[in-house]
Amino acid sequence: MSADYKNIGLVVAENEEKARELAIEKFPQLKDGKYKLIRDNDCLDTWFSSWLWPISVFDGINSQDNKDIKYYYPTNDLVTGPDIIFFWVARMIMSGYEYKNEKCFNNVYFTGIVRDKLGRKMSKQLGNSPDPVELMNKYGADGVRMGMLLSAPAGNDIHFDEVLCEQGRNFCNKIWNAFRLVKGLQISDNLIPTDTEELIAGWFKEVLEKTVIEVDDLFAKYRISEALMTVYKLFWDDFCSWYLEMIKPEFGKPISRFIFTRTAHYFNVLLKLLHPFMPFITEELWQELKLMKISDDEAGIATIMQTRLPNFKEVTTNTTGNEFNSVKEIIANIRTTRQQKNISPKETLRLQITGGGKFLFGSIIEKLANVVIENVTGKSSGAASFIVGTTEFSIPVEINTEEEIVKIQTEINYLEGFLKSVNTKLSNERFVVNARPEIVDNERKKQADATRRIKVLQESIQSMIKQ
Repeated sequence: MSADYKNIGLVVAENEEKARELAIEKFPQLKDGKYKLIRDNDCLDTWFSSWLWPISVFDGINSQDNKDIKYYYPTNDLVTGPDIIFFWVARMIMSGYEYKNEKCFNNVYFTGIVRDKLGRKMSKQLGNSPDPVELMNKYGADGVRMGMLLSAPAGNDIHFDEVLCEQGRNFCNKIWNAFRLVKGLQISDNLIPTDTEELIAGWFKEVLEKTVIEVDDLFAKYRISEALMTVYKLFWDDFCSWYLEMIKPEFGKPISRFIFTRTAHYFNVLLKLLHPFMPFITEELWQELKLMKISDDEAGIATIMQTRLPNFKEVTTNTTGNEFNSVKEIIANIRTTRQQKNISPKETLRLQITGGGKFLFGSIIEKLANVVIENVTGKSSGAASFIVGTTEFSIPVEINTEEEIVKIQTEINYLEGFLKSVNTKLSNERFVVNARPEIVDNERKKQADATRRIKVLQESIQSMIKQ
């Protein structure tokens, strides 16, 4: 650059030698050599202003000890893409230590890069970026957020597909319909909660507490997508598909005040769990729930953003959790039998429990699977059977004995292979001595369960052969 650049001009080059060549080429009058190149002393690197962002955003350069910079610096987390780690992130860290003598943030969270179906990075040049406003008009803002988050495991790139947004919209509809069901429940203060209702409420309380603790842990590890998926499954599967179906009364009948209050409380906690991911629908429904005056605890709070999740240090464990998992397996097997035999869900079936047995959730099995439970010493001739745990269940229907034997034998073959692998582990002295005691105990439990199950299945085949 010329000393009198206003009259002569300027050039841009990577070093002085090239700058001199460009200057002579651009300004021939300088060939006589009577000039001096001067480097501009007020020119920053392309990213330099970004380097100072953690400091300059609080005016920490001009006013180094103002209250904002003292309070906010260093900040907690930086969220950014991995493609600018050196251009920006590393330089901010260096400038932080240079000008403030300490790091500028504690954690850096790298998001995935959004790509199209072909794996190309979205860019204006390629024109492969969807219009976010059009997506929001079509699927809703929460639907778009939900779809993107579900497909964005920590650090992985996102291959964008509108189907993801459609999935997010469908989940919004599920939340809204669940709220409509809860809001529409009729309540009777005269109804005393049944033992089954208290078991159901206790079961979901345990599931909810476990999920809150798990989500807290996932957030602490920045597993955002996994946290959302955990809450998604809790809401869709445990709350909607099971809990609401279990407490839903017959058409036109009320439910007890106890079960309604519990249900509204659970819904409130679920909205709080979902709020970081889906802020709009959760705020709307939380305000609706607040108008129902379920509890006075949040009466003075203006928005769901100001509420806090329950802080569970440990789960209130009870005996219902494992038993309910068995109940879900029983109901799934009954529904599979109906599907295989083309039996209408409206037709009431008999569910026989061979050798006796009582379930805490027996009435729930009867309600959700439309069956009548019978305890029998031996299953009926021509009955479709299945095993849950070590208990045999059967449904008296016409079956093809040969096909049923083949199906059971296939399961026996699988279990025998599984048992062989477990026995190999337990026969390994180094494994038994060096593994943690709880791991060894778990393998022994697998061994015992598989052995019992194989015996029950073999007895079932022998029973069919005798018939």
